Amino acid sequence: MSDMRGHARKALAALRQFVETQVLEGHWPPGTQLPTERELADQFAISRNTVRRQMLQLVKDGWIDRHVGRGTFACAPPGVSSVSDADASTVNPEEVMEARLLIEPLLAKLVVIRASNAELASMEDILAAGAKSETMAEFEYWDNKLHRAIAEASKNQYLITIVEGIHKARQSPAWFGLRRRGLTDERRQIYQQDHTAIVQALVRRDGEQAREAILSHLSRVRTNLMIT
Repeated sequence: MSDMRGHARKALAALRQFVETQVLEGHWPPGTQLPTERELADQFAISRNTVRRQMLQLVKDGWIDRHVGRGTFACAPPGVSSVSDADASTVNPEEVMEARLLIEPLLAKLVVIRASNAELASMEDILAAGAKSETMAEFEYWDNKLHRAIAEASKNQYLITIVEGIHKARQSPAWFGLRRRGLTDERRQIYQQDHTAIVQALVRRDGEQAREAILSHLSRVRTNLMIT
Protein backbone atom coordinates (compact mmCIF):
# COMPACT_ATOMS: atom_id res chain seq x y z
CA MET A 1 0.00 0.00 0.00
CA SER A 2 2.81 2.41 0.93
CA ASP A 3 4.51 1.64 -2.40
CA MET A 4 1.30 2.55 -4.24
CA ARG A 5 1.01 5.83 -2.34
CA GLY A 6 4.66 6.57 -3.07
CA HIS A 7 4.10 5.96 -6.76
CA ALA A 8 1.06 8.22 -6.76
CA ARG A 9 2.99 11.06 -5.07
CA LYS A 10 5.85 10.79 -7.56
CA ALA A 11 3.45 10.64 -10.49
CA LEU A 12 1.57 13.71 -9.24
CA ALA A 13 4.85 15.62 -8.88
CA ALA A 14 5.88 14.54 -12.38
CA LEU A 15 2.52 15.59 -13.81
CA ARG A 16 2.73 19.02 -12.19
CA GLN A 17 6.32 19.51 -13.36
CA PHE A 18 5.30 18.51 -16.88
CA VAL A 19 2.47 21.06 -17.03
CA GLU A 20 4.54 23.87 -15.48
CA THR A 21 7.48 23.18 -17.82
CA GLN A 22 5.27 23.14 -20.92
CA VAL A 23 3.82 26.52 -19.90
CA LEU A 24 7.11 28.12 -18.80
CA GLU A 25 8.99 27.07 -21.93
CA GLY A 26 6.25 28.35 -24.20
CA HIS A 27 5.30 24.95 -25.62
CA TRP A 28 1.78 25.65 -24.37
CA PRO A 29 1.11 29.35 -24.98
CA PRO A 30 -1.93 30.84 -23.19
CA GLY A 31 -5.09 29.35 -24.65
CA THR A 32 -3.51 26.04 -25.69
CA GLN A 33 -5.82 23.11 -24.99
CA LEU A 34 -4.24 20.47 -22.75
CA PRO A 35 -4.44 16.70 -23.29
CA THR A 36 -7.53 15.05 -21.83
CA GLU A 37 -7.58 13.60 -18.32
CA ARG A 38 -7.64 10.12 -19.84
CA GLU A 39 -4.52 10.85 -21.92
CA LEU A 40 -2.67 12.28 -18.92
CA ALA A 41 -3.75 9.36 -16.74
CA ASP A 42 -2.34 6.93 -19.31
CA GLN A 43 0.87 8.95 -19.71
CA PHE A 44 1.62 9.09 -15.98
CA ALA A 45 0.09 5.73 -15.03
CA ILE A 46 -2.34 7.15 -12.47
CA SER A 47 -6.12 7.23 -12.16
CA ARG A 48 -8.27 9.89 -13.79
CA ASN A 49 -9.49 10.97 -10.35
CA THR A 50 -5.89 11.57 -9.30
CA VAL A 51 -5.25 13.58 -12.46
CA ARG A 52 -8.41 15.59 -11.81
CA ARG A 53 -7.27 16.52 -8.30
CA GLN A 54 -3.93 17.75 -9.60
CA MET A 55 -5.62 19.69 -12.38
CA LEU A 56 -7.87 21.42 -9.85
CA GLN A 57 -4.80 22.41 -7.83
CA LEU A 58 -3.11 23.77 -10.97
CA VAL A 59 -6.25 25.79 -11.69
CA LYS A 60 -6.13 27.18 -8.15
CA ASP A 61 -2.45 28.08 -8.59
CA GLY A 62 -3.14 29.86 -11.87
CA TRP A 63 -1.34 27.58 -14.35
CA ILE A 64 -4.41 26.38 -16.23
CA ASP A 65 -8.10 27.15 -16.64
CA ARG A 66 -11.01 24.72 -17.09
CA HIS A 67 -14.20 25.28 -19.02
CA VAL A 68 -17.04 22.80 -18.65
CA GLY A 69 -17.80 21.20 -21.99
CA ARG A 70 -14.77 22.72 -23.69
CA GLY A 71 -11.72 21.36 -21.92
CA THR A 72 -8.64 22.55 -20.03
CA PHE A 73 -6.46 25.39 -21.32
CA ALA A 74 -3.02 26.80 -20.47
CA CYS A 75 -2.72 30.21 -18.84
CA ALA A 76 0.25 32.55 -18.77
CA PRO A 77 2.70 31.51 -16.02
CA PRO A 78 1.55 32.80 -12.63
CA GLY A 79 2.98 36.25 -11.96
CA VAL A 80 3.97 36.73 -15.59
CA SER A 81 0.69 37.52 -17.30
CA SER A 82 0.66 41.13 -16.12
CA VAL A 83 3.88 41.91 -17.99
CA SER A 84 2.90 43.29 -21.37
CA ASP A 85 5.21 43.34 -24.39
CA ALA A 86 5.63 47.07 -23.89
CA ASP A 87 6.59 46.60 -20.24
CA ALA A 88 8.98 43.78 -21.10
CA SER A 89 10.82 45.92 -23.64
CA THR A 90 11.68 48.42 -20.90
CA VAL A 91 13.03 45.86 -18.44
CA ASN A 92 16.63 46.73 -17.59
CA PRO A 93 18.59 43.56 -16.67
CA GLU A 94 21.18 45.58 -14.76
CA GLU A 95 18.47 47.12 -12.56
CA VAL A 96 16.84 43.75 -11.97
CA MET A 97 20.15 42.22 -10.87
CA GLU A 98 20.81 45.25 -8.69
CA ALA A 99 17.48 44.66 -6.95
CA ARG A 100 18.20 40.95 -6.51
CA LEU A 101 21.58 41.69 -4.94
CA LEU A 102 19.99 44.10 -2.49
CA ILE A 103 17.03 41.92 -1.48
CA GLU A 104 17.65 38.19 -1.87
CA PRO A 105 20.74 37.88 0.40
CA LEU A 106 18.70 39.50 3.19
CA LEU A 107 16.16 36.67 3.01
CA ALA A 108 18.70 34.24 4.45
CA LYS A 109 18.35 35.52 8.02
CA LEU A 110 14.58 35.13 7.93
CA VAL A 111 14.72 31.70 6.31
CA VAL A 112 17.06 30.17 8.89
CA ILE A 113 14.74 31.38 11.65
CA ARG A 114 11.36 30.65 10.09
CA ALA A 115 11.74 27.81 7.58
CA SER A 116 10.25 24.48 8.60
CA ASN A 117 12.29 21.30 8.30
CA ALA A 118 9.93 20.25 5.50
CA GLU A 119 10.67 23.44 3.56
CA LEU A 120 14.41 22.91 3.93
CA ALA A 121 14.02 19.30 2.81
CA SER A 122 12.06 20.53 -0.22
CA MET A 123 14.96 22.82 -1.12
CA GLU A 124 17.29 19.83 -1.01
CA ASP A 125 14.92 17.94 -3.33
CA ILE A 126 14.83 20.89 -5.74
CA LEU A 127 18.63 21.08 -5.62
CA ALA A 128 18.90 17.38 -6.46
CA ALA A 129 16.45 17.74 -9.34
CA GLY A 130 18.45 20.66 -10.72
CA ALA A 131 21.61 18.55 -10.65
CA LYS A 132 19.89 15.96 -12.86
CA SER A 133 18.80 18.52 -15.47
CA GLU A 134 19.63 17.43 -18.99
CA THR A 135 18.73 20.68 -20.75
CA MET A 136 19.16 24.39 -20.12
CA ALA A 137 15.38 24.75 -19.89
CA GLU A 138 15.17 22.12 -17.16
CA PHE A 139 17.97 23.77 -15.20
CA GLU A 140 16.29 27.18 -15.47
CA TYR A 141 13.03 25.66 -14.22
CA TRP A 142 14.66 24.25 -11.07
CA ASP A 143 16.81 27.37 -10.61
CA ASN A 144 13.69 29.52 -10.57
CA LYS A 145 11.90 27.08 -8.29
CA LEU A 146 14.75 27.13 -5.76
CA HIS A 147 14.91 30.91 -5.51
CA ARG A 148 11.13 31.08 -5.12
CA ALA A 149 11.22 28.39 -2.41
CA ILE A 150 13.82 30.41 -0.49
CA ALA A 151 11.67 33.53 -0.69
CA GLU A 152 8.53 31.68 0.42
CA ALA A 153 10.35 30.17 3.40
CA SER A 154 11.01 33.70 4.72
CA LYS A 155 7.29 33.90 5.60
CA ASN A 156 7.37 37.65 4.83
CA GLN A 157 4.58 38.16 2.32
CA TYR A 158 5.73 41.64 1.33
CA LEU A 159 9.24 40.41 0.50
CA ILE A 160 7.79 37.40 -1.29
CA THR A 161 5.72 39.74 -3.48
CA ILE A 162 8.82 41.79 -4.31
CA VAL A 163 10.82 38.69 -5.23
CA GLU A 164 7.91 37.43 -7.36
CA GLY A 165 7.98 40.74 -9.23
CA ILE A 166 11.71 40.36 -9.85
CA HIS A 167 11.31 36.84 -11.19
CA LYS A 168 8.35 37.97 -13.28
CA ALA A 169 10.67 40.40 -15.05
CA ARG A 170 13.16 37.57 -15.64
CA GLN A 171 10.45 35.64 -17.53
CA SER A 172 9.80 38.49 -19.96
CA PRO A 173 10.82 38.20 -23.65
CA ALA A 174 13.47 40.90 -23.12
CA TRP A 175 15.33 38.54 -20.78
CA PHE A 176 14.84 35.25 -22.60
CA GLY A 177 17.64 35.55 -25.14
CA LEU A 178 20.00 37.20 -22.66
CA ARG A 179 19.62 34.37 -20.15
CA ARG A 180 20.03 31.66 -22.75
CA ARG A 181 23.19 33.21 -24.20
CA GLY A 182 24.64 33.62 -20.72
CA LEU A 183 23.92 30.08 -19.49
CA THR A 184 26.62 27.78 -20.84
CA ASP A 185 27.23 24.20 -19.67
CA GLU A 186 30.26 25.36 -17.68
CA ARG A 187 28.30 28.13 -15.98
CA ARG A 188 25.43 25.78 -15.26
CA GLN A 189 27.80 23.51 -13.31
CA ILE A 190 29.16 26.49 -11.37
CA TYR A 191 25.63 27.75 -10.62
CA GLN A 192 24.72 24.29 -9.34
CA GLN A 193 27.71 24.45 -6.99
CA ASP A 194 26.51 27.88 -5.85
CA HIS A 195 23.03 26.51 -5.20
CA THR A 196 24.52 23.64 -3.20
CA ALA A 197 26.42 26.07 -0.98
CA ILE A 198 23.27 28.14 -0.43
CA VAL A 199 21.06 25.19 0.47
CA GLN A 200 23.65 23.56 2.71
CA ALA A 201 24.05 26.79 4.67
CA LEU A 202 20.29 27.16 5.04
CA VAL A 203 19.90 23.55 6.18
CA ARG A 204 22.59 24.19 8.82
CA ARG A 205 20.61 27.35 9.67
CA ASP A 206 23.77 29.40 9.22
CA GLY A 207 22.27 32.73 8.19
CA GLU A 208 25.53 34.59 7.59
CA GLN A 209 27.01 31.82 5.45
CA ALA A 210 23.78 31.55 3.48
CA ARG A 211 23.72 35.32 2.93
CA GLU A 212 27.29 35.28 1.65
CA ALA A 213 26.55 32.30 -0.63
CA ILE A 214 23.50 34.01 -2.15
CA LEU A 215 25.45 37.25 -2.62
CA SER A 216 28.33 35.41 -4.27
CA HIS A 217 25.98 33.51 -6.58
CA LEU A 218 24.02 36.57 -7.70
CA SER A 219 27.22 38.57 -8.22
CA ARG A 220 28.46 35.81 -10.52
CA VAL A 221 25.17 35.73 -12.43
CA ARG A 222 25.23 39.51 -12.81
CA THR A 223 28.79 39.48 -14.17
CA ASN A 224 28.00 36.71 -16.66
CA LEU A 225 24.86 38.47 -17.91
CA MET A 226 26.59 41.79 -18.38
CA ILE A 227 29.66 40.46 -20.24
CA THR A 228 27.81 38.00 -22.50
